[in-house]
Amino acid sequence: MADFKTHLTVASIGSSIAATILFASAVASPQEVLLYFIFGVVGGLLPDIDSDSSLTVRLLFTFIATLISFLIMFKQRADNTVMELFIIWAVSFIFIKFFIFSLFTKLTVHRGIIHSIPASVAFGCMAAIGLNRIFHFSDFVSWMAGGFVFGGSILHLILDELCGLNLLTGQTKKSSGTAFKFGSIGNIRATIAIYMFIAILFVAMPSHTRFFSVIFASQTYEHLEFFPSGKWFSRLCAELAHNGGSLALD
Repeated sequence: MADFKTHLTVASIGSSIAATILFASAVASPQEVLLYFIFGVVGGLLPDIDSDSSLTVRLLFTFIATLISFLIMFKQRADNTVMELFIIWAVSFIFIKFFIFSLFTKLTVHRGIIHSIPASVAFGCMAAIGLNRIFHFSDFVSWMAGGFVFGGSILHLILDELCGLNLLTGQTKKSSGTAFKFGSIGNIRATIAIYMFIAILFVAMPSHTRFFSVIFASQTYEHLEFFPSGKWFSRLCAELAHNGGSLALD
């Protein structure tokens, strides 16, 4: 099983590449790129959230509590005082960090149903619903952020499976097959529950119309170039030369 540092690195790289493609395709603004990157990194750490004493779960709950608390604070009226906003943030943080964390650790077991493909789907759906219904992000942005959470979580599962293989000898470790799975054979009730939960989440999901029409349209990527056809960084060099000439004239 990959460690926290490896999962964080892979999730960061994968989210960076995906967010950069969206930015280069003019699908996402700089602010949205940052949002998607953060959600992708969080998604890349979520499957290990059921490990009660791990560094991952402690750091992840702290980060999630901080992020959600800021989102809650941002939704308050602008005429609130500094102390009122801080108290709202602090109460939100303490509730998520300690009460929700304590409840979650009692209800989950490590490498259980949380560490599975359906759980990744549920994570993505919950992120999309939360951003749309609670924080009033657009349907498209909510779906995209949920997709980043799902993608990051799937990257985590794939990485753990790869770590369960010995590519030199072809042998598998005991952990092989316990990461990238569609359910938990040892806990049928949890498996049924997660699929029922996903069905409920799909009903509450924001409209997918614009998301699918943009993401799967060939026109979205027709101007996307992965490598320059001529000189590298020609535009940047031209801008630097122009700015340098302007400064010299001044």
